[in-house]
Amino acid sequence: MKFHKKLIFASLCCSAILTGCSSSSGTSSELPNLDSLIQEENTNISEAETTEAATIQEERISADIFYLTDHHTQNPAELSKFRRQLTTDGFIWNECTLSELPADAGILIYNSPEEDLTSEEVQALQPFFDAGGDMLVLLPASESNTRYKFLNNLLETFSIQIDYDRITEPEKDSNFTLLQIIGMPERMLAYEDSMSVKPVYMQNMRSFHMLGDYATDELFIDTMLQTSADVIGEPCGGMEDDPLTYENEKLNVLLYSRDAVRNNASVVVCGAADFLEDKNFDADTSKNAQNWIYSSLQWFSTYSAY
Repeated sequence: MKFHKKLIFASLCCSAILTGCSSSSGTSSELPNLDSLIQEENTNISEAETTEAATIQEERISADIFYLTDHHTQNPAELSKFRRQLTTDGFIWNECTLSELPADAGILIYNSPEEDLTSEEVQALQPFFDAGGDMLVLLPASESNTRYKFLNNLLETFSIQIDYDRITEPEKDSNFTLLQIIGMPERMLAYEDSMSVKPVYMQNMRSFHMLGDYATDELFIDTMLQTSADVIGEPCGGMEDDPLTYENEKLNVLLYSRDAVRNNASVVVCGAADFLEDKNFDADTSKNAQNWIYSSLQWFSTYSAY
């Protein structure tokens, strides 16, 4: 801003000199008001900033969201506030089963399923991902004996593996765990300016691991939110004969993966979901967790092939 004021002042000096010359020849000119010029310059800068913000918002142009209702996912009637916020952001909310999914669907939300996919459904989803489709999977910790064999097979094509655990912090009374912010993928915009510095709390979490064996030069994968190394991933659900306990390691709770080979098909997996429910939606502990989900959905649309 100081640079602009100096330019204005220099211009005014030149104007004063020219005015003096004009007066000596019998003409007169009124010197412009400095404050009005500065105000005009500030207005121009403000308009430029507004235009830039609008351009950034255009990159967040949303798309149709298809909330999958089969496999006993979270009842969408319990997510009315979440749905309303997405609608406010410009997304178009749809509900359907996998068999009803349109061929040109853009973004899927698969929230807390109690049953696994079938092998046929995984095969049916391949054209969706090959065309650049995106999927948000919310899979909180569960004591259910369900093994997500085919869902896991699908996620493994994005180098993500499901863990059967519940994250706890020893000797801590609260059920909430403070997560560490690792970063955002390329082209993801923070839903709020303070999002990347605000604390993120979640509860009833499961973890995920990244599989290096599946990575390629065109597969971009990383963690967005993870725990500290002080937590324990205690075995939970899944009917595993030899359950694993994760100790002394940072556990991944929110991850992304983007496959450039499949037209930038992307998945985001989150090991918690209750912060989206109406009964928890307005809690202080839910707000920033929600912002990471909003940012993820908008990130999908920046790479959308539709």
